[in-house]
Amino acid sequence: MLRPRHPPLLPLRCQRAALTCAALAAAGSSAAAEEALSVGVGWATYSTLGEPPMPMKTPPTLTPDVGAHLQLSYERSVSREVSLRGELAGGLFHGPDWTYAALTDVGVVYRFEVVKYVPYGFAGLGAVATAGASVEGGLDWVVVLGGGLDVLSSRERSWGIEGRLASFAGDTTVFTLGLRGTMRWGFF
Repeated sequence: MLRPRHPPLLPLRCQRAALTCAALAAAGSSAAAEEALSVGVGWATYSTLGEPPMPMKTPPTLTPDVGAHLQLSYERSVSREVSLRGELAGGLFHGPDWTYAALTDVGVVYRFEVVKYVPYGFAGLGAVATAGASVEGGLDWVVVLGGGLDVLSSRERSWGIEGRLASFAGDTTVFTLGLRGTMRWGFF
């Protein structure tokens, strides 16, 4: 008894072309497995609303005299230019009293050009928590926008400058500017 022959769902040429495209795409996305860990330190400031001097009066804006931050960020590439990013940063401020802030966010990074000097921009969603004598402690949801310039020392290491602004509809805005060092792995 002869079995009826069913035509393949895709012609053999289409199957080969699809496999070739998939192989080329996998070979071209070697950066998709790259991971990076960065540590940064630098200057930081914030702006928040103080207590109103009288009822029905506009509260004053409070800013510190001096501030510093320490940050830790992790990135995982999804392509040569785009990475997913998570970060944690802490700030210590003085003036007139000691104030503390912690920022955490997750987002995406876009690298404009990957050569020795790599400009990049990033955006994320997160939260900033504040505490201290000068501010009313609390938690505000924030949108984080920033960018920087990485200088590649080698394939595994880079250093650079980075700035970030974290703000939204809450009372607190945080700005940081600092230096960072990065270690990469998983790019082969």
